[in-house]
Amino acid sequence: MTTALKPELHQTPASKHRRPAFDKKSLPARYSGQMLYFLGAALIAGAVVHYPINPPLYAIICAVGAFVFLLGTIVNEFVLADERPALSQAISLVAFSLLLSFGVGLVGGGIQHFEQFPERSAWMTPIGLLMSYIAFVAKDSKGRWRHLVSPFAAAVVVISALAWLGMTALAGTISSDGHSHDHGSTTGTPAKPDQDPVKQAPPAKAPTEPAQDGHSHSH
Repeated sequence: MTTALKPELHQTPASKHRRPAFDKKSLPARYSGQMLYFLGAALIAGAVVHYPINPPLYAIICAVGAFVFLLGTIVNEFVLADERPALSQAISLVAFSLLLSFGVGLVGGGIQHFEQFPERSAWMTPIGLLMSYIAFVAKDSKGRWRHLVSPFAAAVVVISALAWLGMTALAGTISSDGHSHDHGSTTGTPAKPDQDPVKQAPPAKAPTEPAQDGHSHSH
């Protein structure tokens, strides 16, 4: 009986060790999944901050970023995951992943472009921080709603409040300095060059006075 079982023992390990066509844990697969995450969040961050400049353009960029982030969620949570979630879990996973992407985008965009949009970034950053934490708790497989009422959650709330207070205070100084600097550079300085030629108009009349002297001399 041992001799009859030996061929089967030799064949089964060979089939188990056969390399699959697609390795979920390979470096290219993991890189692709994480790259989709970060690229989607970066596009959302830039679009949310710069939206007032060109709403149609940045609305499209924001939609593309959300799509890329959701694609990263599908790749990481469904394709590369060892176990696929059920339909109800998949729907909540996609929804909270989208919320997480906007939270990360608000925080990243608010910090990076605080100098350009101080007042807008002052409320974007704390809201994004709270949004990202709530979405991550709901999205994470080990997350529970009790984590929203915990010492760490209280720390997140305190950090968000301090960020709002500090950035709002800084936004007042940056906006006031920025407005005065802009008015000085756009209205003040161009006005002086425009006035200088006007002041130089009297020297232009100077040649006319000698001309009158010339006519009187000729007469």
